[in-house]
Amino acid sequence: MPPRNAIIEIERYAAQFLKLLSEVPENILWQKPDAIANSIGALARHLTGNLNHYLGSGVLNNGYKREREQEFHAGPILRKELISGLRAAVIVARNAIDEIDTAQASKPHTTPCGEEFESLALHVTRITTHFSYHVGEAYYASKLLKK
Repeated sequence: MPPRNAIIEIERYAAQFLKLLSEVPENILWQKPDAIANSIGALARHLTGNLNHYLGSGVLNNGYKREREQEFHAGPILRKELISGLRAAVIVARNAIDEIDTAQASKPHTTPCGEEFESLALHVTRITTHFSYHVGEAYYASKLLKK
């Protein structure tokens, strides 16, 4: 079965993260509390890159070129750029998942960076759990930074 439920979860967590991005004070988007390895802004940029890389490039073959280190280490960008980038990446994710048929979902899958999964469906599940993990990390960071 194609991993259709994955996009429901990605969109649900993306909506939560987009809400957080729009509500958190701008001055804390790029701060890192001691207990968290990444700023909220870097996490948003990372999830944007992750969806574009694994689903855009890996499934749609759209030519996206990831610069993973820049997701974490490039300087701050405007909130509106974070939000528009994440929204666009979620659309890419939806389009990719909509393209996956039952046969493709059950076949082994190699990612653009050479990771191998026993099936594309398993890889999409990993993308979904990775997304939810980092959204939780961002919420935790926001609570620590608001104190």
